[in-house]
Amino acid sequence: MIIALRRLAILGLVSVFTLALTTATQADDAMFRWADGPQAGTTDLLLGDKPVVRYMALPYDKSTKESEHDTYKVYHHVFSPDGKTILTKGPGGQFTHHRGLYCAWNKTSYEGKTSDFWHCTNGNSQRHVKFLEKSGDAQHGAATVEIHWADAEAKPVIVETRSIDVRRAPAGTTGWQIDWRTSLASQRGEIKLEGDRQHAGFQYRAAQIVSEQKSARYIRPTGFPEKPEAVEVGDSGDPPAHSNLPWCAMTYPIEGQQVTVCYFEDPSLPKPSLFSERPYGRFGAFFKTTLSADKPLRMRYRIVITTGEPPARDTIQKWFDTFAVELKQP
Repeated sequence: MIIALRRLAILGLVSVFTLALTTATQADDAMFRWADGPQAGTTDLLLGDKPVVRYMALPYDKSTKESEHDTYKVYHHVFSPDGKTILTKGPGGQFTHHRGLYCAWNKTSYEGKTSDFWHCTNGNSQRHVKFLEKSGDAQHGAATVEIHWADAEAKPVIVETRSIDVRRAPAGTTGWQIDWRTSLASQRGEIKLEGDRQHAGFQYRAAQIVSEQKSARYIRPTGFPEKPEAVEVGDSGDPPAHSNLPWCAMTYPIEGQQVTVCYFEDPSLPKPSLFSERPYGRFGAFFKTTLSADKPLRMRYRIVITTGEPPARDTIQKWFDTFAVELKQP
C-alpha cells in the first residue's frame, strides 16, 4: 500500500513537472505574427495570442474636426507582456498630439514655408500609405511601412520608410526590445528639420495615467544627472544643457507593475542631440538637420521595455554597448 502511494506521488510530481515544462516550452515556442487590429487601420503584432505592438494608422479623415484629430498622425502603441495593459498614450489627455512611439518635427521648412508635423496643424498630416513588408517567427516580428508627411493639399513633403523589429527583452528580464529604423526622404528639394527638444525628434509618450500622477522617473548614464526627477532645460548654451546622452531610461508604475523604458540613440546621428524629459512621461531626443532629394536622413534607435525592478545603470549601459556594436555590423 505504502509503495503504491509512493508511486502515485512520484507520478504526480512527474506530471506536474511535465505540465510546467510543456507550458514553458509552449510559451517559448509562441510565434510572433501580424494580424488586423480591433478597428480599421490598426495592425497588431502578436506573440501567440497576446498583442505586443499596435500600429495605429487610421485612414486620414478630415470630414469633422474630431475625426481629423484622431487620424492626423500614425504611431505605435506598446503593450505590457501580459498583453492587457497599453503602456503608451493615444489621442486625448494632456498634449493630445503625443501618441505612443512617434517621430515628427514641428518646424519642417521647404519652398519658403513651414509645416508642423508634430502638432499636425493647418491640414498637415502623417498618413499611412502601405506596408512594404511584414514577417514573424519564434524569434521576432518585423514590419516596414511607407508614411507620407503630407501638406494641406495631401501632397507628400517627406516620404518616411519606417521599420520596426520586435524581440523579447534581454535574458533575465521580461518585456520587449524594439529596433526602430526610419528613413526620411525629401519630396520638395532642400528641407530643414528644426524646432526644439520639446516638439521634435523620435519620442516615447507613456499612458495618460502617468501624467495624472506625474510619476515618471529617470535613469541616465554615468556622468549625467543622477536625480530621478526629470531634467527640464531649454535649448540655449553651447553646447546646450542635457545633450548628447548615449541613452536615457524612464521608469513608471502602471496597473500594478513597474515599467522601465530604455531609449538608445545611434551615436552617428547629427549633433548636438538634445534630450527631453518630462514628469508626465514623454521623453526622447531632437536634433536639427537638412534633407535633400539625394540625401535622406536615416535614424536608428533601440527601445528596451522591461517590467519589474528597474535595471541597474550598469546593466542598461551594457545593453547600449551591445546596440552600438550591432550598428557597426553589416
